[in-house]
Amino acid sequence: MPASFGITDQFGGTAPSGGWVQSTESTETCEVATIRNEAGATIAAQAKGVATKVVVIKSKGDVSVTAPSTGNVGSGKVTSSKITESNDDFSSAEVTFTSYSTI
Repeated sequence: MPASFGITDQFGGTAPSGGWVQSTESTETCEVATIRNEAGATIAAQAKGVATKVVVIKSKGDVSVTAPSTGNVGSGKVTSSKITESNDDFSSAEVTFTSYSTI
């Protein structure tokens, strides 16, 4: 049975059966173009055309983690994954999903 200890938002990802979500993190960024006056104060700002969302899910036990649904990460792709196996501990996984959306 999948479990997540105190994790309230898995950003659409699900824990594997026999595995446990240890932590989740979501970061959204957008670059901003600015115009400054002669005193250095920003007088105008506007978002550049692309926002980036990165979701990281870490799990232990069974190391497979399903991708977040497209509604949660847009058209995201797996950009990084790391599986660690040890004789002293449970297997662990860290999967990073990245998506880009226009503003």
